[in-house]
Amino acid sequence: MAIPFDLGPVVGGERFGTYLTVCDDSAEMALRLYAWNIEVSASFWGGFHVLEIAVRNALNESLCAHFECREWWTKAVLSDEDSRTVSRAVSSVRRRYGDASTTGHVVAELSLGFWTGLVSNRYHASLWQPALAGNFARYAGRRSDVHLSLERLRRLRNRVAHHEPIFARDLLFDHRRLVEILDALSPEAARFVSAHSRAPSIISGRAATLRGERETSF
Repeated sequence: MAIPFDLGPVVGGERFGTYLTVCDDSAEMALRLYAWNIEVSASFWGGFHVLEIAVRNALNESLCAHFECREWWTKAVLSDEDSRTVSRAVSSVRRRYGDASTTGHVVAELSLGFWTGLVSNRYHASLWQPALAGNFARYAGRRSDVHLSLERLRRLRNRVAHHEPIFARDLLFDHRRLVEILDALSPEAARFVSAHSRAPSIISGRAATLRGERETSF
């Protein structure tokens, strides 16, 4: 299957060179890999969508219960960096919504990186043990394993968001981790993603794509 496109000038020599190197300088195969990288990147967005919402909602509810306050960040002892992050989120929400702003708006404004940081070693005694550990009782691992998995997924999410190559990663491993974290938080959410995600089949189709036996679609 020949590909009648020359995206080198559009993609950029250095970026496209990454694909050419892997494909032994075959422009045709490199373009197939480039298309597959776009396709598999897109297939992760649904899972990230559910993961990000599930993580922030679960952690937020646990912290609200622990501190007996919807604005739990006013009582928690956060690092200077995290305190500034929350302050920026609160200010942004107030500018956008004015008197109609809610704590839910603030929670939605905080990034996956912020929530991932709350399960780091820094907060092991102050947040994890008293408030957050129960969310991951079904997860086969310690706090450090939860943090490592979330951090790995956060980095992958950022690479996808910035249109970076992800073809060199163990993407089936990444997808399993995503589903496992979701299963700890909500088995129903994990089943939902597993039932709808195209990622596993796209990942499995990589070799056929590079041989020109499978069409990509994104």
